[in-house]
Amino acid sequence: MKRLLLPVIIILIAIAVIFIGGKDEVKGAGFTHSVKNPLLLIGSIAGSGSVSSVQEIAELGDIEFLPVGKMPTFGFSDVPQYIKLRVFNFENRAVEKVLEVKNPILNVCNLYEIEGNTARVLFKAGDEKDFSERPVPHINYQFPVWLQPNSTREFILKVSAKGEQLQVPIGLWTNAELSLRDEKDRLLRGIYFGIILFVLLFNLFIYLIIKEKSTLWYVFYVFALLMLQLSLGGFAHRYFWPESTYLTNIANPFFASASIFALIKFTQQFLNLKEFYPRLNKVFALMAHLVAINMLLALIYTPLFFKISVLSINTIALILNAMILPTVIMVMRKNFKPARYFLYAFIILVGSVFLFILNNFGLYESDFYATYGLQIGSALEVILLSFAIVDKFKIFREEAYTRLVTITDMKAKANEVLEKKVTERTHEIAMQKQIVEKQKEEIVDSIRYAERIQKSILPTMAEIEGLFGDNFVLFKPRDIVSGDFYWFGKTHEDHPWKGKTNLRHFAAVDCTGHGVPGALMSMLGHNSLEQCLTAKGVESPGDALDFLNNEIIAALQHDSSGELNVSDGMDIAFCTYDPDSRLLSFAGAKNNLYILRNGEFIELKGDRKAIGLEEINADNGFTNHEIRLDPGDMVYTFTDGYPDQFGGDRNKKLKSKTLLQKIADFAHLEMDEQKNALLHAFDEWRGENEQIDDVCMLGIKIL
Repeated sequence: MKRLLLPVIIILIAIAVIFIGGKDEVKGAGFTHSVKNPLLLIGSIAGSGSVSSVQEIAELGDIEFLPVGKMPTFGFSDVPQYIKLRVFNFENRAVEKVLEVKNPILNVCNLYEIEGNTARVLFKAGDEKDFSERPVPHINYQFPVWLQPNSTREFILKVSAKGEQLQVPIGLWTNAELSLRDEKDRLLRGIYFGIILFVLLFNLFIYLIIKEKSTLWYVFYVFALLMLQLSLGGFAHRYFWPESTYLTNIANPFFASASIFALIKFTQQFLNLKEFYPRLNKVFALMAHLVAINMLLALIYTPLFFKISVLSINTIALILNAMILPTVIMVMRKNFKPARYFLYAFIILVGSVFLFILNNFGLYESDFYATYGLQIGSALEVILLSFAIVDKFKIFREEAYTRLVTITDMKAKANEVLEKKVTERTHEIAMQKQIVEKQKEEIVDSIRYAERIQKSILPTMAEIEGLFGDNFVLFKPRDIVSGDFYWFGKTHEDHPWKGKTNLRHFAAVDCTGHGVPGALMSMLGHNSLEQCLTAKGVESPGDALDFLNNEIIAALQHDSSGELNVSDGMDIAFCTYDPDSRLLSFAGAKNNLYILRNGEFIELKGDRKAIGLEEINADNGFTNHEIRLDPGDMVYTFTDGYPDQFGGDRNKKLKSKTLLQKIADFAHLEMDEQKNALLHAFDEWRGENEQIDDVCMLGIKIL
């Protein structure tokens, strides 16, 4: 009951205002003249057919004019109307009065005086002329009339609305009477526009808070309604565009269409028609498209388009008013509570429109309602629709709060379950961590043991110095164990190579992979290199690589088909040095040998094939290279771990060319110092990057 109290009060106030205001009629309107009524409306005649000019109309007798009521109304007409009237002065003194046409939106409002059978133009006004051309600067059309004592003047008033509702309230006033009336008018209109502006700003503020689309459409609706009422009241022509007859004439149909368009969109969004009644929502959407087309049509100001746009928007408005009330009732049945304010708002709006139509047709005559009826109805409508928006926001807030409480409860329960599971899982993870750490410790211990095994097969520095007095070995595994390794050996006395037993051998080897897999390959490679020293038919580095290749293939081939089924192998630089003749023999599998002599490098290139990837025979064996060395020559070979390391300012690979330059820069140092300098240069180049591969480099100085 409390919720119905406010709407009922507003409706009662609206009815009271309507009927109280209805007592304020147009002064002096009537068919007969008396002391109280010095204005006589004789009748009207349409400016078409046989009548083609004011002069012809001035020659007609009173009986040829059609009678008009106190408020001449001609419906939606684009035909000009000529109204004949007489003004009387019953006083014994001259008086000045104002003849007023209280309709600000007439396109044509011209006043002619009949003198005998001649019509003389006194004033020309209307929306087709600039506001500055009006005889009196007022929103209504006012014409000053000077009356001699006990005299009569006869006038013809030409009016036209070019297709809009043609209603012509005519009154005769003194300046004092107009002043009093205008004070009341300014007060009422000020209240109205204040309400509309407040509702506009209030709902704009709400939209900025909640960002709800229906509220934005409502703001557009109220703004368009405000502009429409300013235009209908003549204020837009006076204050906004007094020198633009184009804007003055298109404003009414354009803003009427804009307000209807925004109202349709607001209704769709606010009442959730897409969810509740999808088919009905499509009907509203179709109407919105038609109104949008009419908005564009209104911008084309020609007599035909103007008439079409005016009739179209009035027809659509009538259909919309007939549709909205049952639509709101249907939505209310869906238990959508904010729709009740929507219903109250449109009951008032439809009622005010209905009375306005009755007034237009002369069935309910009220000058007050003709002037303020729609404003009263629209003011109450926008207020109630604002209540609807606030009510929807309130319900939305309550539902959001309820959902928030529900979510909070669910979250609390979920947190309890989660905490329990986390505790259980933490315990499981702690147990698993202990197991993993134990397994890791065992694996690391195994790898550390493998490291010791790998180191045990590598030659000691004493053994290396016994073969080559001045040398260095730069060996830096990426992991604990390495896939790269170095090898040194000497020809056995019982198995000379080409009759020589004092030959010294060395090799730098890069096996596929690194870490444990690479270390396993290095064991195979080391054993095969040891075997090649005594193998039958091996008497050169090329023979040694052929033997190594076949041994690796045989060791890794386990397929019953007998075909090679792995892609593991190694890159190697193998060298044999005869200290008696200083002859160096070399063969390489994707690794090269570099000899630095007098500051210049001599490069011996290895074959571009790796060990273990294809079988070797007499036709495709590895190539032998020979060169005689001089005392002071320095021999270098290395795997790809050093030149392929990423680093530097641009995080690029070092490349072999840069490495050789560094070797040349450090060549003046002792061999141990060269090793340290190259190791420091590697770490400096790498910076914060991880080491990507094992590093192995051999350097030997010929004495």
